[in-house]
Amino acid sequence: MHFTTLLTSTLALAMSISAAPTPATPANTRYVQLRLYSDPACGQDGNLGELGVYGDDVNKCNAFGDYTVESVSFEYAINNCTVSVYTDQSCQAGAQSITLDTCLSENAQYGSYQVFCSQL
Repeated sequence: MHFTTLLTSTLALAMSISAAPTPATPANTRYVQLRLYSDPACGQDGNLGELGVYGDDVNKCNAFGDYTVESVSFEYAINNCTVSVYTDQSCQAGAQSITLDTCLSENAQYGSYQVFCSQL
């Protein structure tokens, strides 16, 4: 009788532990949100949409890909993350820092970006 009760209790505990929500991991946490534009001054006519930057893309160079990006808006950040935008696709040329709640528009096309988060 005691063995059956112990076994049932252990199984119930194991099931409740496995049903608990898992905490967010750095890979699936949105650290930064940018909005990209195909025209200068972050004009709504050229809005290409938002770019969420997750843990896998933090602290490394990321290209904008095939988009023609002429301005970038920095909309959201956690953990005091910072953003730099570059005119080439390999984060080597034309570095510009962008601050939260601002639009970066320097009469140039941007090809890549880096998000730096010191807590990672």
